[in-house]
Amino acid sequence: MSTRSKAIVKSAVKNLASAAGCVIPAASGSRILMYHSVGRREHEMNVRPEEFREQMAWLAEHGTPISLRDAMEGRPGVAVTFDDGYLDNLTEAAPVLNEFGIPATVYVVAGRLGGFLDHDAPEEAAQLMTWDQVRELESMGITIGAHTLTHARLSKCSESVQRDEIVGCARLMEDQLQHPIESFAYPFGTSADYNECSRGLVRDGGFRCACSARYGVNVPSRVDPWALRRIWIDRTDSMAVFRRKVLGRLDLLNALDSRLALRFRRILNRVPRDV
Repeated sequence: MSTRSKAIVKSAVKNLASAAGCVIPAASGSRILMYHSVGRREHEMNVRPEEFREQMAWLAEHGTPISLRDAMEGRPGVAVTFDDGYLDNLTEAAPVLNEFGIPATVYVVAGRLGGFLDHDAPEEAAQLMTWDQVRELESMGITIGAHTLTHARLSKCSESVQRDEIVGCARLMEDQLQHPIESFAYPFGTSADYNECSRGLVRDGGFRCACSARYGVNVPSRVDPWALRRIWIDRTDSMAVFRRKVLGRLDLLNALDSRLALRFRRILNRVPRDV
C-alpha cells in the first residue's frame, strides 16, 4: 500500500467518524492537540507552516486555548502540544503561537537533542533542537516536557531501561534547564506502547502528568493524569477536518485505540512508503 493509499484510508475513517459525530453530541472537557513537525518534511506527521498558521488563527478566534495544566484537570478548552523537539517547533511554530497568544508544550527527546531520531532520515528538515535552542524556545513562553532519552517504545523495555529512559530523562532535563519538568509524553503513545511500570516510573520521576497518543477528550469526571488523551494532527487533515477534531465531531476516532484497530494500524504503518 502506497503513502497515497494510506492517506485515502485515513480520510475514509475520518469521514465515517464525522458522519456519526453529527448525531452524537460532543463530550465536554479538554482536548489536547498533538503535533510533531511544522515544516517541509515529507512525513505523514508533518504539518505545513501555512496550514499550521491557518489552524492556530481559527483556534484563537473560535476555540478556547488553554494550558496543559488546565487540560490535565479536564477544563473545557484546547491545549497544544508537540512531540520530539524538532527545530521547526522553534523556527516555524513558536512565532505563530506567540502571535495568537496560544500556550503550548513541546516534548523533547533529551538524549537525541542536536541530532536526529533513530527512525528519521538524517536530513535538515528532521533536525532536532539543541539544548541552547530548547532554552530559547522556553524563553518565548513555551513549556518544555520530557519524551524519554531515546524515544524508546517503553512497553518493550525492561524496568531498568524504562527507569533510565523516564527518570534519567527527567534528571538530565532538570540539570540542563535548571527547574523541575512537570509533564511527560509516552513515545508512540498507544495503549500498547507503555504499561503500568511506565506509569509508575513517570510518577517516580516527579512529573505531574503524562500524555498518551490515545485519541479523545479528557472529561473532568474521569481524567487520567497519567495517560491524558490527545488528538493527533497530521498532513492528511484538511481545515474542515481540523475544525471537526477541535469541536469534537471526530471523538469516535477513540475507537482506534481498540485491540483490533491497533493491529490494523500496525499493519498500515509497516507498509512501504512511496516518498
